[in-house]
Amino acid sequence: MFNTANVGAVRPGMEVITADGKHAGFVVRVESGEVVTREPERHLPLDWIRRVNDDVHIGRRYYQLADR
Repeated sequence: MFNTANVGAVRPGMEVITADGKHAGFVVRVESGEVVTREPERHLPLDWIRRVNDDVHIGRRYYQLADR
């Protein structure tokens, strides 16, 4: 599980990747406990993040983002 104290590792422009390897957007900013993405616009809770390297990897599959 990602330590939300390390949220500074999440930077604008990083790609967000789902647990099944699909593109979920690009980071625009982090605000109010969420990562805001573009292409498409989504608001993803910080506790979904599993790791950050060159990309932000979340612990949800792409189909689980339909209501986001």
